[in-house]
Amino acid sequence: MRKIIYIMLIVFTATSCNKLDLKPLDKISETDTWTDPALIQLYVNATYNSMQHGFQQDLLSSACDETYNIHGYGNLAVLQRGELTQDNVSGLSDKIDYFNFAYGYIRNINIFFSKIDAAPGEAGFKNSVMGEMKFIRAYIYANLIWRYGGVPLITKVFGLHDDFTVTQSSYEDCVKFIVAELDDAAKLLPADQPADQLGRASKNACLALKARVLLYAASAQNNPGHDPVKWQAAADAAEALLNAGYQLNDDYQATFLSNNKEVIFVRQFTQANNTGGTGFNLEQGRNGSNGYGSENPSQNLVNAYEMAATGKQPYIVQNDGTLVANPGSGYDPANPYSGRDPRFDASILHDGSLWAGRVTETFHGGEDSPESNSGFNASLTSYNFKKFLVESIPPSGSSLRPTNPWIFFRYAEVLLNYAEAKFELGDEATARQYLNMVRSRPSVHMPEVTDVGDALRSRIQNERRVELAFEEHRFFDVRRWKIATVVLNQPFLRMDITKQTNGTKTYNIIKLNDSKFLEPQYLIPFPRAEVDKSLGSLKQNPGYQ
Repeated sequence: MRKIIYIMLIVFTATSCNKLDLKPLDKISETDTWTDPALIQLYVNATYNSMQHGFQQDLLSSACDETYNIHGYGNLAVLQRGELTQDNVSGLSDKIDYFNFAYGYIRNINIFFSKIDAAPGEAGFKNSVMGEMKFIRAYIYANLIWRYGGVPLITKVFGLHDDFTVTQSSYEDCVKFIVAELDDAAKLLPADQPADQLGRASKNACLALKARVLLYAASAQNNPGHDPVKWQAAADAAEALLNAGYQLNDDYQATFLSNNKEVIFVRQFTQANNTGGTGFNLEQGRNGSNGYGSENPSQNLVNAYEMAATGKQPYIVQNDGTLVANPGSGYDPANPYSGRDPRFDASILHDGSLWAGRVTETFHGGEDSPESNSGFNASLTSYNFKKFLVESIPPSGSSLRPTNPWIFFRYAEVLLNYAEAKFELGDEATARQYLNMVRSRPSVHMPEVTDVGDALRSRIQNERRVELAFEEHRFFDVRRWKIATVVLNQPFLRMDITKQTNGTKTYNIIKLNDSKFLEPQYLIPFPRAEVDKSLGSLKQNPGYQ
């Protein structure tokens, strides 16, 4: 949505005291909105703000095991500590306390559909905006069911004297509704938007969301009986995008810095509306470069990156989080960052990383350590973000702001969705083929996976963890796979680095804090106030009563 329509409100003074103009002069009236196609388009544009992006200060990565937020923004650590309840959920980030945020936008979308038929505009325009709004409504409902399970499906605007009682639909019925919305929207939208309209929904964006929705619906959390029909639907949905013209971008790190052949749907930014107001570079920049260092990548995630020569992880992680050296991996504890999957260096700044003209120093007493200036912004894990950051723009600011897009859907996810669905259908050869396609990206080029059975499932899951790191997938993946009670109950780890007088360094992986995940947390609780207001129509999720 690069085109910004500026509206000039012309205010005039009435010359006759016999006339009273009740039309508001400080805002656009509802009557104006639905009689002017330009204002209808603005209404649709504003609704895209319902799609929360990952350049905000509260990242879902800090509600699972990917990062630790040192400033506690959004109180996402409540989930890491296992303290989530129906009473404290309302005080958390909208990314967790999503209920009212979501239904506020759903109401706006329902108003749109109640008005659009009678509104002026050519058929092509009306079809386009209806397709966009169906896509956005489907996206909101998808995010609701991924958090809460079954929710009320509301598609009408309630009048003053209407019965406000709503029925809570099952998860399965919600999935059917979302898929139907996306199928309808896909018929109204172009396969891809033209270059000057990137950021608007397209047919392929609808297909990508449908593939994710059906993958989640087929997974263990929502398909405990492993119904192959659901897995086939997920495979078919992903397959619909395999020949849609997308390709893996050659350079993994650069994939997140501009629009490219891998991108299916993004949120665009401009200098006036840049990545997160103050800028993602400032939020995640090293403290030694005057950054806030808000989210610190975990050692747990770092351990997931394999060795480039062998394709093996450096450690075998026990269920209690204990690390056991992985024989034959080639990992050297004295040189922990040498010879790793290239996506590690492309995603995470670590001690010794060359970035923006200087070497990163997270060892005790280093420029980016807690003992340095602005130590209160120093990483507590010894790691900072690199993924998404623009190297030429310093955290302290410049005349330019970061404008790289936030990617909601990209081709690599589609390939991994397809690999997972084919594996669960028993087609391991195809699963390996598409898994290895992701690993063979020119800038990555990891060894081919040859595993079978449960080992192959683990490789698929780990591939998602590293390929999609920080992209707000992990929070949902560990829940839908029903592995959160294991992986999120393991200690949250950091790297402790000491530099000796002779220049050598010692590296020790130690616990930053305990992490706790309880069975009820597979779903987010509805806020107590919403359950009370529903007069029994909204049932609280299990374990939160």
